[in-house]
Amino acid sequence: MNFLNPIIQTMIWELNHGYHDLSGILNNLTKEEAQWMPTPNSRTLEIIQNWNKYGNGWIKEQILDPIPTIEYLTLHIAQCKLMYNEYAFREAKLQWKELECPEWPESKHYLKKIQEKLVESIKGISDKELEKKVKTNWGDSWPIKKVIFTLIHHDAYHLGQINTIRNFYKIHNQ
Repeated sequence: MNFLNPIIQTMIWELNHGYHDLSGILNNLTKEEAQWMPTPNSRTLEIIQNWNKYGNGWIKEQILDPIPTIEYLTLHIAQCKLMYNEYAFREAKLQWKELECPEWPESKHYLKKIQEKLVESIKGISDKELEKKVKTNWGDSWPIKKVIFTLIHHDAYHLGQINTIRNFYKIHNQ
């Protein structure tokens, strides 16, 4: 058995705990709930698909509300985990346009698969590598530990959004 230091163990625990909470919510959602648009210009799966395909120039032309659908957030979380994992632990060549954009409910399974890959990558690092600087997908260099902590915070932030949107959906459909 490979011994992991307490910091790496805690990082993995935090990532898995956040994922467990997130998947507990997502697993009980219907497609209608996941695709419900809280506002007329909510960010949807189509936004991610087009952004991945056409890039930043396309997204800047859109008039979008900051409140997305749960389906959008699920895919956003998965794709960010995949990109951070690719750049911190792999070849750092993956581009947004290459990413899958599965619809609900497949996006839940996509997220699970990516979560598992990320945790395996983290299990493979040593104490010394926590301080190692790695590329980000936007060109900066960060220590691996900052990449991991950013993902933990990112998941928690979007989990809160998903809970709020789910509650708005329930109120809206009473």
